[in-house]
Amino acid sequence: MQGQDYIFVREFVAFAASVLIKAWKESDDSEGDTEVILGGMAGLHDEIAWFKKEASKWGVELSETVPQKANQVYC
Repeated sequence: MQGQDYIFVREFVAFAASVLIKAWKESDDSEGDTEVILGGMAGLHDEIAWFKKEASKWGVELSETVPQKANQVYC
């Protein structure tokens, strides 16, 4: 299951990046929108690093994980 979570987080990174670009283009940044999104991106970085570390401990090859149908639909 860890591999499926990893796939989801990687897909979410792309979504968050698109939100960051949109916020940067459309915001005067008086409310710190960009910083909030960047903080979330840092959290995603930490999560991906954790998945990689745990996968290594358990001998799971994340690059070989095939997304299950439910994960594909959700992403």
